[in-house]
Amino acid sequence: MQVQASAFKAYDIRGVVGQAIDETFAEHLGKAFGSEARAAGEKAVVVGRDGRVSGPGLASALIRGLRSTGVDVVDLGAVTTPMLYYVAATRGAHGCSSGIQITGSHNPKDYNGFKMVLAGRAIYGDDIQKLRQRMESE
Repeated sequence: MQVQASAFKAYDIRGVVGQAIDETFAEHLGKAFGSEARAAGEKAVVVGRDGRVSGPGLASALIRGLRSTGVDVVDLGAVTTPMLYYVAATRGAHGCSSGIQITGSHNPKDYNGFKMVLAGRAIYGDDIQKLRQRMESE
């Protein structure tokens, strides 16, 4: 899959919906992240989103991609990023210490993005680039 490398930031993935990020992108991200989660021994991934209009569609596509890898998904619906991090931090004994929050954060309303925690730790830098490379190889 072709992706805009500029969407892969140091601490998250974000961009303009319909340009850098769309439902196809979200599904491929779900596949890449789900594969990484399984390799880390995770059984499930939590997914949350903020209140942006693009959130539900991106969440559905992300969940579809995650499930295609064999991980279970706990869909939290509309929650804050700290709530998602709390769930991931407290569910490790149940094989669910990974999660993705769909959020545009402080960006304008036409943006959205993804903040991720994998096996109990926020991923950033090289780990985010590794997801990009996995997506590009599909």
